[in-house]
Amino acid sequence: MAKALELAWAAKGKTFPNPAVGAVVVFNGKIVGTGATEVCGGPHAEKVALEKAGKRAAGATLYVTLEPCCHYGRTPPCTDAIITAKIKRVVAASADPNPLVNGKGFTKLRAAGIAVEIGLLQEEAMTVNEDFFHTITKKRAWITLKLACTLDGRIADEAGVSQWITGKEAREYGHELRRTHAAVAVGRTTLERDDPQLTVRHVKGFSPARIVFTTGAKISKKTFFYRYAKEARGIVVVSGKGRKKIMRDSRSGLEYWYTGEQEPRKHLRTFTEMAFENDITSVLVEGGQKMASSFLEFGLVNRLYLFYGNKILGKGIEALRFSRGLALNKRISLKNRKTLLFGDTFGITGIPDNVK
Repeated sequence: MAKALELAWAAKGKTFPNPAVGAVVVFNGKIVGTGATEVCGGPHAEKVALEKAGKRAAGATLYVTLEPCCHYGRTPPCTDAIITAKIKRVVAASADPNPLVNGKGFTKLRAAGIAVEIGLLQEEAMTVNEDFFHTITKKRAWITLKLACTLDGRIADEAGVSQWITGKEAREYGHELRRTHAAVAVGRTTLERDDPQLTVRHVKGFSPARIVFTTGAKISKKTFFYRYAKEARGIVVVSGKGRKKIMRDSRSGLEYWYTGEQEPRKHLRTFTEMAFENDITSVLVEGGQKMASSFLEFGLVNRLYLFYGNKILGKGIEALRFSRGLALNKRISLKNRKTLLFGDTFGITGIPDNVK
């Protein structure tokens, strides 16, 4: 199962909106087939592993990180392939929360005489697809917020300079986070000040969709975001009164998402719903201050990453500034915390307890 999880993590980032799943076929104590979910529309992990195992799958055990699907979607059911291959036993880390599956896959396998065991390394498996578990049940995109700060909580100096607050190892990890999300987002101020590429560069993987939040639809044609909009999906999220709609600019390749909401909380909540509806199931928000603060204050952040570089500025742009401060007894705390160390940078990640 540990090998299956390793395969799932490696596939993370290329399977959206499907979950990243790993599968391993074992016969007589030896691995005879491995597989991971392919790009959406391609074969699922179980089918890849079974194909590699061939005739050796008969009488073997299949280890899989998520319950095999039992319905026709973009591909035929994995349960049918497992039954046809004459697998003797299936060990699954977790059930699939998708209402189309959710236990039905296990029921079908057992009805075919296959032994089924559930729960091995379940917590680890659920972490791999925590975004999928959220989106399939809540019908809105998973939001991860990442901030790189100085020890005194600044994301830039007084002149707006932010490169580089954290060390190289931490920045590489930031690109790993980009690789495992369907989209990466910033506010318009960050776009115009830093002209970020929002691409995956320091690790191997697909570059996610790029999102910019703005109150107006005008985007500078000099930015990397505009000039290379056709290389990856580029989305401009526009707030304001009107009708919720999506428009596509054939010249630039950009998509303009109008939420039809002017009030910030409703605007961002509507965006998460629109993202889910358009196969953007997870978004890594990288700043700036206003965007990060709004998502966190409104309870829309599902996981928070705070990275601290070994620097103190005394003044500068604060990482977070809510519309109003919170009383100590109403503060936001992190659940399921984990500490991260990267050379001269340390970090913490967890789930905000105000998440809606």
